[in-house]
Amino acid sequence: MNVNEIIIEGARENNLKNVSVRIPKRKITVFTGVSGSGKSSLVFDTISAEAQRQL
Repeated sequence: MNVNEIIIEGARENNLKNVSVRIPKRKITVFTGVSGSGKSSLVFDTISAEAQRQL
């Protein structure tokens, strides 16, 4: 577990297809994209669950 970032590997929620990201902790991070591209799935379904697990 990395204390400086949240690591997501192979996310497959709704429109997400094998998405991997590294998000720095204690930084403002913005997700942009067209409607239906999976932004909300990434943020609410994947990252929030992983952040809770890592904290």
